[in-house]
Parts: sequence; C-alpha cells; structure tokens
Amino acid sequence: MSERTKTLSPPYATFGAFVSFLNKLRDTNVPSRIDPTVFGNASGSLAYSIISALKYLKLIDDGGIPSQEFIVLVKAADEARGELFAKIVRRGYPSLFEPGIDLTLMTAGQFDEHVRNEFGAAGSTVDKIALFFVGGCKAAGIPLSTHLLNRKPIATSSAAKKSAKQRKRDGTEDELDEDDPPPPAPQAKALEYQLIDLMSEPDIDEPTKQSIWSLVQYLTARKAKKAASNDE
Repeated sequence: MSERTKTLSPPYATFGAFVSFLNKLRDTNVPSRIDPTVFGNASGSLAYSIISALKYLKLIDDGGIPSQEFIVLVKAADEARGELFAKIVRRGYPSLFEPGIDLTLMTAGQFDEHVRNEFGAAGSTVDKIALFFVGGCKAAGIPLSTHLLNRKPIATSSAAKKSAKQRKRDGTEDELDEDDPPPPAPQAKALEYQLIDLMSEPDIDEPTKQSIWSLVQYLTARKAKKAASNDE
C-alpha cells in the first residue's frame, strides 16, 4: 500500500460533479483557497467530497491553496483537458499503472480487489472510487477494458432491487412474486460517509463542520492504516 493511501482516500465524488465544479470556476475565477464556501448552495457532502478529491490528486494543498496545475486545468478548454487529466490520473493511481497491469484486459473483479487491497475500501465506497476512476480515464483518453466500462455496482440501490415482477401495473405498490428470492438487506453506509452527509444539515455551523471533517479524515486514515497492517 502506497504512502498516500495511508492518509488519503481516492476520490469518491462523482466525476460529473467534479468537472462541473471546474467549469463553474472557469466561468468565474479560481479563488485563492478552495473551501466549502466556494460551492454556494451545494450540499456539504458534495463540497467536502470534491475538496477531498482535489487534495488526493494534489491539485490543492492541505490548506486548500490551488496549485498552478489546478489553475491550468480549470482554465483549459474542454478539448485541451484530456492530456491534463491523463497526467493527473496516472499520478493519482500509480498502482493501477504499474508494469504487469493492463487496464485494457482487467476485469471488474480484479479492479475491485485492487481497490480493496490498495485503499482499504469496501462496499459502496468501491463503487464510488470506480466511477470516478472510470470517468477520469474516459476524460483522459486512457483505454479501459469493456469489463471495466460495463462494471456493475456492488451496492445496488433499493430501487434497482425491485424486479419488474415485483411492481403492480399501476406502479403504486410492490408485490413480491412467490418465485422471487427475498431482496438482500441494504448495506449501511460507512461511518465517515454518514458524517459527510451530516455536514449538509442546515443547522450545523462552520466550526462544527470543520470538526466533523477532521473526524472524517481521522477515520479514513485509521481505516487505511488498519488495511495496511493487515497486508503486512
């Protein structure tokens, strides 16, 4: 496990939201610091997930100060961002670009195993990491296998668990067919993600948000450290 994964988790924001944030700054300006206040009315969970992604990718420092590379990425035209994203993705996920690893042949199962072993991720977190990585590779023009491009989520939503048989014709109530197996129990969110969701509550002030964020970072680092010790 790399040194970075012991202290930071790879991006788990949606890649679309990440790019939308870049475009928002391109339409306005790049502030001297990236903090939750620059996200306007966006939820706290969205803001902190993008800030976490920027820190992991070394586009801002621990204090939120943008790097020159980040400023260039923001100001670049859409067609010019591919080469920039390629450099950022390769640097951000070095273990996935090591000799002997071929992303054009990798299966979804192999990718999930790599993410669990390298980053100590589990459950829906693996899905979020995978979605951002795939989105970044597409934007960078990095070729991926069809298995990765068509990867199915590990933790499916409750709506996805409902089969066509389970829905009545009027669509208002669910009906379980006796031939259908019972749906699996939904997987609880990891504590750090529950805390991130908590930060979006309207009655939480900024100092409290900062305290919660510090706790999220501690929990993330502790999980990575535990995973690292298990690998030794």
